[in-house]
Amino acid sequence: MKIRVLALLLVIGFFAVMMQDASAQSAPTVKVTVAKKSYKPGQSGTLIIKFKHGDKVKIPKEPPIDVTISGDGITGTGVQDYTGGEGDYITSSQIKYNFKIGSSVESGSTITVTGTVKFSYCSSETGTCKMATKSFTAKVKIK
Repeated sequence: MKIRVLALLLVIGFFAVMMQDASAQSAPTVKVTVAKKSYKPGQSGTLIIKFKHGDKVKIPKEPPIDVTISGDGITGTGVQDYTGGEGDYITSSQIKYNFKIGSSVESGSTITVTGTVKFSYCSSETGTCKMATKSFTAKVKIK
């Protein structure tokens, strides 16, 4: 009977520690900026997506980071390659996403880009990984 009680206490303690580690790992925040001040109609551009996270949190290369955008006169063309560097994690805590301005967009206007970034993040202490989806808004000025 004592062995069963001791085993049960060990199992409960193990799960309590695991839950504490998982809850301590908060999702990174995402900040999206435009690489240049303004773009011409028909021109391609870049959004810079920065992940702000704790010291013991890393962004893995797999599963791939998924970015979607929408806005009048702008289309997404995809994430730039971030597979360089050694290891399973992105090294700079940022990625770049390419877009194209429609050729019929009016000069002097501003496009509001809304989107989402879906990514996973992992604790370097426990190896526990989770998924997150963050929304963003950015302004693109047209010359």
